[in-house]
Amino acid sequence: MKRSLLLLLFVPFGSHAEAQINNRLESVQLIQQGDIALRAGNSEQALLHYTNAIQKDLAFADAYMKRAALLSRLGQNTQALADMDRALELNPYSEWIHDRRAKTRLLVNDVKGAQEDWSNAIALHPYDELLVEQRADAWLSAGDIERAKTDLDSMIAHKPNDVLLLLKRGSVALQFDNAPEALDWFDRARRIAPRLAIVHDLRGVALMKLLRWKEALRVLDTAITIDNDFDLAYYNRGLVHLQLGNAREARADMDTALSIGRDKAHVFFHRALVRKRDGDLVGAQEDYGRALELAPDYLEAQYNRAFVRKHLGDHAGAFADVERTLTMSPNDPDAWTLKGTLHLLYGEYSEAIEHFDRAIGLSADHANALFSRGLAYHMTYRPLQGCEDLRRAADEGSKEAADAMTYFCAF
Repeated sequence: MKRSLLLLLFVPFGSHAEAQINNRLESVQLIQQGDIALRAGNSEQALLHYTNAIQKDLAFADAYMKRAALLSRLGQNTQALADMDRALELNPYSEWIHDRRAKTRLLVNDVKGAQEDWSNAIALHPYDELLVEQRADAWLSAGDIERAKTDLDSMIAHKPNDVLLLLKRGSVALQFDNAPEALDWFDRARRIAPRLAIVHDLRGVALMKLLRWKEALRVLDTAITIDNDFDLAYYNRGLVHLQLGNAREARADMDTALSIGRDKAHVFFHRALVRKRDGDLVGAQEDYGRALELAPDYLEAQYNRAFVRKHLGDHAGAFADVERTLTMSPNDPDAWTLKGTLHLLYGEYSEAIEHFDRAIGLSADHANALFSRGLAYHMTYRPLQGCEDLRRAADEGSKEAADAMTYFCAF
């Protein structure tokens, strides 16, 4: 009797376990079919196979992760995160899933969530240095420099000759505006890898921060000698030439940087500065435009193109640029001053004064705004207010204001 009862209890359990095994095997087969479809470039069919794999075995974390990876690849990161959440519910002790979810969270700008995931992954696998390095990158993205330093210092203690870690640690020091410390880290890296161009490039950047321009020039020369296709080194050397007053060399380096890689907005921007300094306003306008094509929210490029357009007589274009600048940065006194100057050029004195007021409200000692408002007051027959503004502007170092006082305020 007991034997019969045990047999009855065992049979259903055995059938259920067998069904689970079969479902898992079928799910694995569907995943394999999805992988084949994906290699053939059929994302839609692959997604269908991964979804069927999940439906076949709702407790299979790998199936959720397969679909999540494809969804993220297709740009559907919110849906991918939902699958990763479910995978972690099924397998909460997987540092790999935490790591993948952290990377996906970064794609949706959830830096805090990414940090938490990498911390959990490290707790599960404390000796994985790649996880620690990725968490350090997340700290940097969030602006948490101190925690990033702690993670990097921990890794360097275990791998003191890892050049990339040393360079990253030096870069952290640069972000912390500690150029002498950064130079020390880069010097350590140079002693280990003297033929690595990026080491010399970063040393050059640190020397630039320290205003040691001639040393920076020699170091960047070395970087370019080692790697003559290093566009960033040409760009940095161009900045040094600009500071040293070597306009022709600066322009040549910017041209070379852009001939190697034409996808860097900041290089177009700085070549525009060189062109503007050379009096090539049309070329400067073109370069500011290219910078804005690559980075539509590049505030300095927007403002500077407005300035150039004003001098080229394109007042409509200048107005459009300055409006865009104020949309991006409504508390920028330079932008309000520029807008006021455009109104001043059109003889719209009341509007000009209104905008100069905004600029001075944001920066009480703004010499250009005070000078321009002083002129606008004189144009509207208010000499006392005008001379007061010109005097304040002259006190702030405006030579134009001091010259204007001899004309407007000789009473």
